[in-house]
Amino acid sequence: MGKIKVKLAGMVNLKMINQVYEEEVDGGIKLADLFKRIDKKGGWGNNYFKKILKLPTPPVLLVNGEPVELEEIKNYVVNAGDEVALLMPMAGG
Repeated sequence: MGKIKVKLAGMVNLKMINQVYEEEVDGGIKLADLFKRIDKKGGWGNNYFKKILKLPTPPVLLVNGEPVELEEIKNYVVNAGDEVALLMPMAGG
């Protein structure tokens, strides 16, 4: 048993977000199930991850610093000790 660290950073709903959440897991878990579990617990609000993943400009998803396509979250397995990051794209000048 161990923890998976989930980081969220960037602008969401016109608010700057920089949060970290840790989820205790037994072995591996699919990313989609991890996000559902956090949403169910109300970690960042009702269906927070579901809403973020459906934004017109979706976040960049990294697992242990390596990019993962959002289409892969239903089958991509993360394990205790892994770090997941959702980074919201930003623009500026």
